[in-house]
Amino acid sequence: MSVKKTLENFPEVSFIDNMSLEDIKNYYLTAMQNKYRELTGRELVMQEADPVRLFAYADCLMLYQIAQYADRAGKLGLLKYSYGDHLENIGTLKGIERIEGAAAKTTIRFTLSAARPGVTLIPAGTRVTSGDSLYFQTVENLEIPAGELTGEVGAECKEIGTKGNGYAAGELRILVDPVAYVDSVENITATEGGADLESDENLAERIYLAPSSWSVAGPDDAYKYWVKTFDPGITDVRVFSDEPGIVEIRFILSGGVLPDDALIGSVRDFLMQEDVRPLTDNVIVLPPDVHEYGIDLTYYINESDRVKAAVIQGEVEKAVNDYIAWQKEKIGRDVNPDRLLGLILKAGAKRAEVRAPTFQKIPWSSLAVLSGEAAVQYGGVEDD
Repeated sequence: MSVKKTLENFPEVSFIDNMSLEDIKNYYLTAMQNKYRELTGRELVMQEADPVRLFAYADCLMLYQIAQYADRAGKLGLLKYSYGDHLENIGTLKGIERIEGAAAKTTIRFTLSAARPGVTLIPAGTRVTSGDSLYFQTVENLEIPAGELTGEVGAECKEIGTKGNGYAAGELRILVDPVAYVDSVENITATEGGADLESDENLAERIYLAPSSWSVAGPDDAYKYWVKTFDPGITDVRVFSDEPGIVEIRFILSGGVLPDDALIGSVRDFLMQEDVRPLTDNVIVLPPDVHEYGIDLTYYINESDRVKAAVIQGEVEKAVNDYIAWQKEKIGRDVNPDRLLGLILKAGAKRAEVRAPTFQKIPWSSLAVLSGEAAVQYGGVEDD
């Protein structure tokens, strides 16, 4: 079971004994009537529109709001409910801090117009772009030796976050800062590794897993904790060991992106440190296996929704994209057409004929990824 599900399954807690506004009204009016009787010896009778009752109701609303603040203040000290700065303060009790975001990275190749008799310097900070609003800059000076035409250097996005991910090799071809003798430029690797500021969900998971890390790996949760701590862009980790001393770890990045060899090697090296793993563990780090599935469906809408047909079509398209994203959020998540159907119906469709995918059990080490394009047909309107 995921940590998120574990936390959700913790008992619900109320610091005000689940007191409702009606409970406060009844308590307040009863207390007021009892005190009136005690002081005067008479019964206090109030009609619904009695000014005294209305003032009492106003007091009750204020008391209820105060109670809600008190309830929330108590819950913010619990991992199940906490968020934002409050969650970060819980993390400090276990030595856990929110992981800052990271910039996407790539490798840039510079090509000269002709070989030079001397060294050609490409200064650090030289910017390239694909033509949109994002810029990548070189992280160090590049010196192209005399007689050579090309040189390669690392670069990173100038903006932190996942927005810099996903540029394919060759997309960054525009040199923003002209450099003498440079004829062309391009990225030779896809941009990846960009990560947003760690989410509350991921931070809560690491706080929950933190005690496992105190025992120098060993437990599955300890490896999950260390892998997630290594890179803020890692969103899901699976750990498996079917024989003593052999631990297999697979992980994915935000958006279901598969890690490249460089990142896998870095994670492996990090986990092999003596203060992370038991000396007897042989740690194997791999990307998940890819299990492909297809989407082929036709949906229909009610006749009464004809005027909203365009809006519903847009919502159905979004629902399909949400399903594709959901499917690759977790390694080992089964391909479930019922969820796809539910999202389509929630989007406003009357019904849908889902020909693909069919239910598929996915191994713990595999990630379900859409093969090709989703085939989504609009079948028209039908009688309600």
